[in-house]
Amino acid sequence: MSFSPFSFPCFQPRTFARGDEQSPSGVAELVEEMPLAISINGIAHAVMMVTPNHLDAFVVGLACSEGIIEDINDVRDIEIETTKLQANINSMAIDLIISPRRFAQYKQKQHAHVGATGCGICGVESLSQAIPTLPMLAPCAPIKTSILASLKSHLSTYQTLGNKTGAVHAALLIAPNGNPILCMEDIGRHNALDKIIGYALQQRLDLHDHSVLMTSRCSTELVQKAVRVGLSRLIHLASPSTLAVSLAQHYGLNLIHLPKQDVPRVFAASTQLKGTHHE
Repeated sequence: MSFSPFSFPCFQPRTFARGDEQSPSGVAELVEEMPLAISINGIAHAVMMVTPNHLDAFVVGLACSEGIIEDINDVRDIEIETTKLQANINSMAIDLIISPRRFAQYKQKQHAHVGATGCGICGVESLSQAIPTLPMLAPCAPIKTSILASLKSHLSTYQTLGNKTGAVHAALLIAPNGNPILCMEDIGRHNALDKIIGYALQQRLDLHDHSVLMTSRCSTELVQKAVRVGLSRLIHLASPSTLAVSLAQHYGLNLIHLPKQDVPRVFAASTQLKGTHHE
C-alpha cells in the first residue's frame, strides 16, 4: 500500500486472547486512530481524532465546511509534523496556511468567540453558530431508484479499509450519472465527509447534482456541511434525526435513507425519485 505525504498506515495488527481458554490467541487488523492538532496560520484551531489517510483533503474539507475558506484558492500551503505523545502514542500536527484576507476574517471570528461565553451550548458560543444561516441549494435532477439499489448492494466493494478492519465509517462520492468516484473512510463520520469535500475542492469539482452515500446516520452537522459546499444529495444507511430532516427540507438538500429491507425513504420534500418505469 502506498501513501502520499499526507497519508500514513491506517491499520496495525494486534494480538488478542479468546474467551475460550482452550482456543489459541489470534491477530486482528485494527483501524488506526490518531490525534491531529489543526492550526490556521499558526493559531491553534482544534484537535481531532482521525484515521491518518488523505489528511490534506481532510483539513481542506474541514476548513471549507466550517466556513474558514471558500475554495482551494484560499489555501496557500499545508505543513505537517509527526510527534510522539506519552505512552509512545503517535500524533500529528497540521498548519493550514490560508490567504491574508481569509485569515483576517478567521481571526475576527476567533476574537468574537472568545468574548461570547457562558451560553451553555457545547462547542459553540451561540445558537446562531450552532444553526448558521446558509445559502439555499439549487434544484437538482431526480436520482433513479435503480442507482440507489445498486449503490447499496455494492458499497462494501469500495470500503477497502472497512473490509480489512471494520469499525470505520465510509463516504462514497457519486457522480450525477450514478457512477462512484471515490470512497473516503475514517473512524469519524464527519471526517469521512470532510475528506470528500476536500477532495472535491482539490479537484475543483462542483458538487451540484452529486451525491454522497454514507454508512452512518444523518446528523445536523452533516447536513450543514453538505449545504455549505453545494452538495445536492446525502444518502444514508441509517435514519436521520428530526432536525437533520428539517434543515434538509429548508435548504433543498435531497436526503434519502436506504433501509436494510425496505425501499428508499425520501425525507426532504424537494426530492423525487426516478423509478425504473420512467427510465
